[in-house]
Amino acid sequence: MNERRHNPRHTTEQALEAYDVHSARFLGRFVDISEDGFLLFCPQNIDVDSIWQIRVLEANDQHFHSILSFGAECLWIRQADDDNHCWAGFQIIDISAQDTKKLKALFCSPE
Repeated sequence: MNERRHNPRHTTEQALEAYDVHSARFLGRFVDISEDGFLLFCPQNIDVDSIWQIRVLEANDQHFHSILSFGAECLWIRQADDDNHCWAGFQIIDISAQDTKKLKALFCSPE
């Protein structure tokens, strides 16, 4: 597979989850993220080529305070080993300048 990423992927200091802004549907947990894309581990399939407005929350935040939000397109999915989950690769397609700064602040510092 050809590497098409323009920016390196990062893990984050905190566990992050993705939710659909419009339906509040839990989409999955972030595995890694960059300025232009991310990988989710999802409890159900996501349609390839689907567009989402995503709210990013810290896992287990019972108050549901958004850390940031952006628009993203699902580019691909792969079934996980247990067949009940999948891996989904997304491209960020719409993000504000303010949320871009918040996104960059989430990246773990290089060791």
